[in-house]
Amino acid sequence: MQYRIHPKTGDKISVIGIGTGPIFEAPEKEAVTALTYAYEQGINYADFATAGAKTFSYAGKAFGSIRGEMLYQIHFGANYETGEYGWTTDLDTVKRSVAWQLENLKTDYVDYGFIHCIDEVSDWKEYRENGVYDYLLELKKQGVVRHIGLSSHTPATIRRVLDEAPVDMLMFSVNPAYDYQKGEYAKGSVQERADIYRRCAAEGIGISVMKPFSGGQLLDEALSPFGQALTQYQCMQYALDRPGVLTVLPGISSPGQVEHLLGFFD
Repeated sequence: MQYRIHPKTGDKISVIGIGTGPIFEAPEKEAVTALTYAYEQGINYADFATAGAKTFSYAGKAFGSIRGEMLYQIHFGANYETGEYGWTTDLDTVKRSVAWQLENLKTDYVDYGFIHCIDEVSDWKEYRENGVYDYLLELKKQGVVRHIGLSSHTPATIRRVLDEAPVDMLMFSVNPAYDYQKGEYAKGSVQERADIYRRCAAEGIGISVMKPFSGGQLLDEALSPFGQALTQYQCMQYALDRPGVLTVLPGISSPGQVEHLLGFFD
């Protein structure tokens, strides 16, 4: 495994992390085996903006005994009361959701507590007016949250939040399709997206990469905006070559997928 050091927090972060989006669909034994195998191969960073609630108990079983060796991104605004992912800025719902996530993850702290999925300036305004941002800051003051993160697809909104909040980690959708304005989440101009990378690098804000394969679009010749399929490794390398990027978070749901991703180093 290769690692990069976060310039602000000093955390040693594996360049391949765990995107947990699809893993809730796997049987528990296979999911726990995949997560355990990832840890055994040196992966130490996991994002928990997952698609389903089962992910948290799976990760709790896999990582509970070695929690101090893992780094978690936990999202203040992701809601799993229905068993599936939902987005909320209701303060009481956020409090219940975070408490439930921590309980199932078998932990009592958050490495990176994320201002979650702020794609519009109006989302940021609502997030603050509802008290969710203040709640996140209070938990940081108490030491429950160690660092503040932001997840967003929109450069203009990212700039606004970075101007107003002490963000240490940005979760951003990085791939060659989005950077050249191709795809559903290809928000911002080529220049605006490049400016986000440069700003993060200059200010010591780490970037963790979501959607490195453009939702699979780049891996399919028929869907790729470039007229040919790229490999997962090409997409991962592209993301890791952007200024400020520390880790790429491809989704996993089986040990075989983890093994394939690790072939990147070959």
